[in-house]
Amino acid sequence: MGRMLKKFIKSIYSIGTTRRLSRTMRWALLGLTFSILSNSIFTGGVIPAILLVGLPAWAVAFNNTFGVFSDFLSPIGAWVVDRLGSFAALAGAEFVEGILCLIVALTPSTLGMWKWMLLALSCLLLVTGQIIDISSEIFEVEIADNEHMLIEYNGYASVVMSVFGTLLGNVLGSFIATKSLFVLLMLSAVLSFSCTITRIFSQKDVRKTQQVSELGDSDSEDTERTNVLKSNRETKTKLLLATFLLTLTPSLFNAYTTMGYAHEVKINAITVIYGVVGVCTVIGSLVYMRLIKRMNLRSVGVWGSAIIAFGMIALSIPNFWAALVGWGLESFGFVLAGHAIITSRQLIIEREYLPKFTGWVRLASAIAAAGGSWVSWWIYTYASWHVLPLISLVPAIALVAICALTLYKNRLTE
Repeated sequence: MGRMLKKFIKSIYSIGTTRRLSRTMRWALLGLTFSILSNSIFTGGVIPAILLVGLPAWAVAFNNTFGVFSDFLSPIGAWVVDRLGSFAALAGAEFVEGILCLIVALTPSTLGMWKWMLLALSCLLLVTGQIIDISSEIFEVEIADNEHMLIEYNGYASVVMSVFGTLLGNVLGSFIATKSLFVLLMLSAVLSFSCTITRIFSQKDVRKTQQVSELGDSDSEDTERTNVLKSNRETKTKLLLATFLLTLTPSLFNAYTTMGYAHEVKINAITVIYGVVGVCTVIGSLVYMRLIKRMNLRSVGVWGSAIIAFGMIALSIPNFWAALVGWGLESFGFVLAGHAIITSRQLIIEREYLPKFTGWVRLASAIAAAGGSWVSWWIYTYASWHVLPLISLVPAIALVAICALTLYKNRLTE
């Protein structure tokens, strides 16, 4: 796997060879690397921070519930992207995230309100994350020369998110949080500012790419990359349902099953879990890159959601080592299904409707995260958290069916 990762990084950032990705898309991957690492470090430290500063367990559910409120602001987020452009919206939101982390980091931790500032920061990052998600999805479509490049970019992006996010970021964030929350916040801020600087340096290349793309769209049919399938209301509803189920499954078991094992197992269970999830996510992203060259996105999504279901079965076994296998399978399948759903959405939904639809997608995801978190909190508090994976099996099986009916089914040849 080390050779594959080395080859992947070299193919992205080598100066002499562009391969199938344009220079602009490689700049975008570099910015994505900083952004993912910054946010995942903070996310990985959330549960350890809650335990360390003494916030109540319902803080996790409250944080996810705030996502519902922030996603009601999706029309405002789409308006910001339309007014500023996808590139400027990305750079601006990432800069704001750095400022927010810096403010909390420089606030004395001796203040009684400081622990609540951590919770407020996690909520505010949901708001900035909304703009980043909407603008990045549009940005990727705009800078891709064709459908194949868009799918190829998402394959590389899956590796970036798994390596620098789930594997390195979450594990590193969990470890740093147990040592110093100040260092955690400062590191997240520095990475956010680095991401903004990278976007600024790439601005000239982005403008050139967009100008060429606009000329190509007007002069040649060869550069058409979306609108392959005309989306109707039924298709949009199914895509929304796919996102809802994909988010609901982990929200029903992940946080409180993790906290349950953290109290039950006499080792640093959280770091071990994050490590297993990180490794399996990297493997999943590498497998995804290969599968999209041999299979259509619909098949990839079906296989991924089926693997998630098998992961829930393994997690239902009341044994920590079996649970680790379940976490590994779930994270592996989540990569396959998640990227297949996102890329299908970019290909199926017409470009002019994509910002608005992305807002609805975020709302569906937030409702699933909040609802699942409150249900799992209730079971964690008043019943047994061991049954949470078994309950999560229901939406996982439903996801298999919806992926088989909805996702992009055409194979793209090179």
